[in-house]
Amino acid sequence: MTSTQPRPDKTAAHFDENAQHIAKRQYLQPSDGDLSGMFWRIADWVAGAEAPEARQGWAQKYYDLMAEKRFCPGGRVLAGAGTQHGNVLNCFVQGATEHEPSSFEGVMEVARKLALVTKVGGGNGVNLDVYRPRARSSRSDNGVRGWAYMSAEHADVGDFIEGLMRPPTQPDGDKQPVAVRNWSRVVYGQAIRPELVALARASGVQIVRTLPEGVQTVPDDMGGIIDAARAVAEAAKLGLEPRIDLSSMRPEGAEIKGSGGTSSGPVSFLLEIFDNFLEWANRGGEDSGPINTLRYVYAPVLRVVRQGGTRRGAGMATISIAHPDVLDFLTAKDLDREAAEGDISTFNISILVDTQFWDTLQQGGVWPIDAQDVPGKYYLAPQPGEYGGTWPELPERAEDGAKGVPVYGGGLPARWLWDQIAQHAWSTGEPGLIFNDRVNEFSALKNLGKRYEIRSTNPCGEIPLTIGEPCDLGAINLSAYVENSTFNYEAFREDVRTCVRFLDDVLDVNVFALEDNRVASQDLRRLGLGVMGLADALIKLGLRYDSEAGRTVIYEIMSTLREEAVAESERLGQERGIYPVFQRHEAQMPHEPRRNVAVLTVAPTGTTSMLMGVSSGIEPVFSPFIWRKIGSEYRALLHPLFVELLGSYPPAKGMEQGGEWDWDKVTEAVSENHGSVVGLTFIPDALQQVFVCAHDISPADHVRMQGAVQRAFDDGGQHAANSLSKTINLPNSATVDDVKGAYEEAYRTGCKGITVYRDGSRQFQVLSTSKKKAKTEEAPAPAAPDPADLAAAEVMGEGPASPAPVEAAPVPAPALQPAAPAQNAAPVRPRYDRPARLQGVTDMVKLTDPTSGHRRSFLVTVNHLGGNPVEVMVISGRAGDEANADSEALGRVVSIALQHGVPAQALIHTLRGINGGLYGSYNGRLVGSKADLIAVALDTFQKDLGGASLPPLAGGSGELFPASAPAAAPSGVSVDGLGGERCPVCEERAVIREEGCLKCQACGYSKCG
Repeated sequence: MTSTQPRPDKTAAHFDENAQHIAKRQYLQPSDGDLSGMFWRIADWVAGAEAPEARQGWAQKYYDLMAEKRFCPGGRVLAGAGTQHGNVLNCFVQGATEHEPSSFEGVMEVARKLALVTKVGGGNGVNLDVYRPRARSSRSDNGVRGWAYMSAEHADVGDFIEGLMRPPTQPDGDKQPVAVRNWSRVVYGQAIRPELVALARASGVQIVRTLPEGVQTVPDDMGGIIDAARAVAEAAKLGLEPRIDLSSMRPEGAEIKGSGGTSSGPVSFLLEIFDNFLEWANRGGEDSGPINTLRYVYAPVLRVVRQGGTRRGAGMATISIAHPDVLDFLTAKDLDREAAEGDISTFNISILVDTQFWDTLQQGGVWPIDAQDVPGKYYLAPQPGEYGGTWPELPERAEDGAKGVPVYGGGLPARWLWDQIAQHAWSTGEPGLIFNDRVNEFSALKNLGKRYEIRSTNPCGEIPLTIGEPCDLGAINLSAYVENSTFNYEAFREDVRTCVRFLDDVLDVNVFALEDNRVASQDLRRLGLGVMGLADALIKLGLRYDSEAGRTVIYEIMSTLREEAVAESERLGQERGIYPVFQRHEAQMPHEPRRNVAVLTVAPTGTTSMLMGVSSGIEPVFSPFIWRKIGSEYRALLHPLFVELLGSYPPAKGMEQGGEWDWDKVTEAVSENHGSVVGLTFIPDALQQVFVCAHDISPADHVRMQGAVQRAFDDGGQHAANSLSKTINLPNSATVDDVKGAYEEAYRTGCKGITVYRDGSRQFQVLSTSKKKAKTEEAPAPAAPDPADLAAAEVMGEGPASPAPVEAAPVPAPALQPAAPAQNAAPVRPRYDRPARLQGVTDMVKLTDPTSGHRRSFLVTVNHLGGNPVEVMVISGRAGDEANADSEALGRVVSIALQHGVPAQALIHTLRGINGGLYGSYNGRLVGSKADLIAVALDTFQKDLGGASLPPLAGGSGELFPASAPAAAPSGVSVDGLGGERCPVCEERAVIREEGCLKCQACGYSKCG
């Protein structure tokens, strides 16, 4: 019950403008008004689980925790508490409980669960081990076509005719045409407008007056849509042509009352759900193998069903390293396969590695597995004799470029399979590894048999779950408990108890979309209390993140967290009751009676840590500042703790303005130093020693911190911890052996899993691995390539550590025609003659017109000779339009200047800062025009060629992994330009990998909430 008395606002003293912006974009409900109102909404709703006479008191305690930045619930709680759909649990693991999991009915049961849970905002994990290996008869050219009908009166009939939908990765982006593989489209109506008739004829769509008999009407609800898709797949398996009518479905953009979001529309469901389900059936359905089931059933559901009605869903797929289709799984997300077969980027993928495989690997043995070939990727090559520790170099298969797989007897060399996993992680950041036997060894359910064996996790891997279980997340802010360089353990213990009660209350007020999820939740009552601000806490304590002393203190803090959380769960068990599974199997349980099967985790706190203004989870500070998009502008936002600490020193000479620090100059200097304060003379030595960032820390020390936290959670024999979410960032120069070194360090230090990401690997994959031969003849400047075309043209492989040079089409410099040439003057010859072929770098950049909000794509290319830039091209819009002509002219003029010896720095100074009414972020710099874009391209191109390495860190290990890394190898991750993957919200290339998740440094988006 909400109090009628005026309620205090404690947020003003703690939350800045950036926090207000994030809350408004992500979490505020219309009735909240402001941050304080949001926290009261959450506190009142969660306290509803308490006895009526105690609710107001607990609501006040919960409010104080959040408003004073000591605790932050998971993102779904912030957004969903007290709303109509009522689901605030972040994620679930789904499996078939009503049918045989490997059957057709079992697959469809899981698909329906994925749809219904994604609709109300939950992420999902699935384990693929239950599915039969791909049958030899599974083919892509089998099967039938269906007939899809739509009334000419439907609001989306034009999109239906043209096959247009918004990209799942950009729900607010422009509509794009998508090919329909398995359906013929028909528009029906008595009086159809002439323009529709013409459009239909041009698009190959048939027109009829009336809807034929026997056509299945697709309902306008999520469960009904999935049931209709199931009927389509069933018909196709029988060789019957399915016929569906989409006219009853609400149009694209219509409100969904249950989730508060909007519908993606009937065309998206035709192109994603019905087309892919029919493809799956044509390939053999449940006999087509686990990867086809993932690609054509589960991934499309997560793509088209917007998570919470606002963004595409997120998932985790796992498979055992012993499954015959593990090689198919390993290559499933290769860019060429995704382009040719279908996208599964909504799922993270991880391989379950058990103790038996690990022992076989250490012994150099053969892993017993009946592996299958993967067309275009792997073919089986049986070898004579016994395996002697080495395998021969095998040729690629001529017809499709597949690699040879050395097969000895009934298996593969474990080291060969290990190498393939590491090579893929080096190339793409996936798959992750889950040490499954260790997960189950420390599970409180380890003695209860297969029903409670854990084989999957939530999308970011921090909570391994049994089938049907949800995760209930929140994070306590460690930084808030450091006072005068001392950690306040007494206050920390008290707040841990309140946080555990908060999360236990959430399980009782949550509204579940599925009954089996509710039952699993109440049976086990699993909680996920984690942390944020760990790096900030270490800095305030004067300890380095990458030091043994720092890890020792964190182990002590995390041990205290474990002890207090378990003690509160035991106390709550006495007050409220023990979790039911314990009561049913008490003799087999390895711990004392308590309320919750587990209480601890470290979940991604991407956006929530930004809201709280502290470092994410157990990750180091990424950088002292980030570029953040606020409105139509990009601003450099400094880390609050960095401002506080540096501000306590008098401003250095040359870095002051009006007697205070000039933060613009500080930001520029840090940016020039690759996002690090180390080596900057104006930064006090004491601050340099402790304010180490992600790119200053060796990968080995990243792993050791993860291991220290996991050991603190698991020590004590209480079986109360889940797992952790953390990304081990490797420098771009890291090798495949470094990846394997990270794996081995993770296993040795007690981790339950590991995700590695080599800086820049995924974004360079398209550029570095083309098997196509480059054409040498000159050609006109190309139009901006479609990303789908790029993906289709490139394949994933073991490319170089840096992107292969991109050959740009030459733009011949026009001959100079002086108006009045001096008589007998020698002709002016360029300093650099342009050859027929140049090498360089091409980037795609999007600039925004803030008045209209329209975004325009630009390709900017800098080509060089011997390291000297000699040609610049800017391509935008459609060839021939006026804006593109201006872009081409500007590029030609700059190119002539460069070829005639004008220093690039002079051009940079001339063009930098010109404001033309277009804004965006490029290589970490704010860009205001096409001229400004060229200046930044030239400036960053020269710096990249310089290749200056970071100064060594005083006291830092600098190591990658002891067994394989040269001492001189750079040990961190560059933050120049935030050079990451494209954000699905703001579309900037500002996405970084942290906490086993994706987070945008520009707008605050986090894939994991």
